[in-house]
Amino acid sequence: MTNTQNSRITVTLPKYINDELDASKKELGYTKTEIIKIAIENFLEEQKKAKLKNAVELMTNEYQNNKELTEFTTLDSEDFL
Repeated sequence: MTNTQNSRITVTLPKYINDELDASKKELGYTKTEIIKIAIENFLEEQKKAKLKNAVELMTNEYQNNKELTEFTTLDSEDFL
C-alpha cells in the first residue's frame, strides 16, 4: 500500500532488537523504518486474519446450533423441477 502521508512516531526497543535491526538492515539493504513498517503491516494483516477466522468460527457454531437456520436444508437437495 502506497501512502504519501507519513506520521512520525518514537519507538523504544530493547538493545538486542535494535542490534538485530542494524544487522538486518545491512544484510537486506533496508532502512530500520522499512523493516519496522513491514513488521507492523504483517502484524496488522495477521490481526485481520485472526478476526475473520474468529467471525467464521462464530458463524459456523451459530449455523450448527441454530435450528432456525437449518430448517430448510433438507429442501436444498430436493429436485424442484
